[in-house]
Amino acid sequence: MSIFQLLQEAEQRLTAAGSDEPQANAQWLLAYALGVSRTWVLANAQAAVSPEARETFLRMLARKEKGEPLSHIIGVQSFCGLDIRVTPDVLTPRPETEELVELCAARFDRRKRYEFLDMCTGSGCIAVALANQFPQAVVLAVDISPAALQVAQENARLHRVEHRIQFLQSDLWEQVMGTFDLIVSNPPYIPTADLAGLTREVKHEPRLALDGGADGYAITRPLCEAADGYLKPGGLLALELCKGQPAALARGLAEIGWKPEVKKDIFNIERFVLARKI
Repeated sequence: MSIFQLLQEAEQRLTAAGSDEPQANAQWLLAYALGVSRTWVLANAQAAVSPEARETFLRMLARKEKGEPLSHIIGVQSFCGLDIRVTPDVLTPRPETEELVELCAARFDRRKRYEFLDMCTGSGCIAVALANQFPQAVVLAVDISPAALQVAQENARLHRVEHRIQFLQSDLWEQVMGTFDLIVSNPPYIPTADLAGLTREVKHEPRLALDGGADGYAITRPLCEAADGYLKPGGLLALELCKGQPAALARGLAEIGWKPEVKKDIFNIERFVLARKI
């Protein structure tokens, strides 16, 4: 069979299964099975696919039909130009979180030495990206999940920044010591009642990384309440939240002496809060 024929069949199967972005997912899966880029797949539609590669592709396709995230099937997700290892123990890095890293990076001098804290690090994507972009910085990556921290450590080794990232298992601030120039977090923020309405792909991701409690602020609230005690003078607190949360959180922070900014994501949705203590 040709690449074109396989992709047609796969797209039809994924569409029938209710998969998100069936065409793109089919292309990525076939590229992985062939060991080539997605661009190569698109440019060589008439090329024949070997029986071995076709068998590999069809096994992965069957997993995608059942709703598994693409990142779990191929094991990686691109993030800030880096291949980040992903397992079912961590949240798949998303473009919005890349924007969070960009917003933070724009506020610091890449030539200087800083101490950054990535709270709820998950895969370690934020910590690794910051360490990669700031060669003089050291990062503390914190998570309550030992399994997530193992994945984060693997990503740090993969990108050769493990000597500048310390990993700490902690329930938020419980084991954290020191002060930081930046505290950044993509915490669990989805209200519990909303979890049932998530897509099949997202439901495969760890609930621990998604569930923000009854109002969505179960993690964000205590994170913010104590953050000023862990920030150096002039330090920055940067958070990713879900639609409808940033403005309310910014008002709450302003009431307790912070100077917050709300930033929109690429979809024009208010997504981020960046705040400094006055």
